[in-house]
Amino acid sequence: MQSRLVHTVSSTIKQKETTVKKILAPVIITAIMLFTAGCASVQVAEKGVLNGQKLGAGEPIAHINAQNWGFYFLKWPLVTGSVDKPGSIAFFSEDSVNVPQTVRLLTKTAQDLNASATTDIQSNRSSLMIPIPFPFLIYMQSTNVSGNAVK
Repeated sequence: MQSRLVHTVSSTIKQKETTVKKILAPVIITAIMLFTAGCASVQVAEKGVLNGQKLGAGEPIAHINAQNWGFYFLKWPLVTGSVDKPGSIAFFSEDSVNVPQTVRLLTKTAQDLNASATTDIQSNRSSLMIPIPFPFLIYMQSTNVSGNAVK
């Protein structure tokens, strides 16, 4: 009788552990997505750190690097960085993790630095499938664009 009771209690505990794991997995994934949510950012290496090097034709102002990344459900944005407000997050609305939008962020920054041209623009984009909880549904996409601001 006692071993049957121990077996029943053991079975019940294992069922509860399985249920808790099933509930916690999506919660943990959601929390990770929110804590590592999309971000658009710009870094500027101004003229003073260029050691007198030219950045092409014209007077060098800065080398600019713009990045953006976010999470997508298939092709629809879930959480992305906002190119209109770098450092901010856009939920379900702004499909901005693409090269044209990141180039727009780069050239806007160059314009704000009073550059008359942005030269040597280079870009890179990537997409990574997140296999948890279901493969081929959630993707992390990122873009990276850099260029030189000159007068």
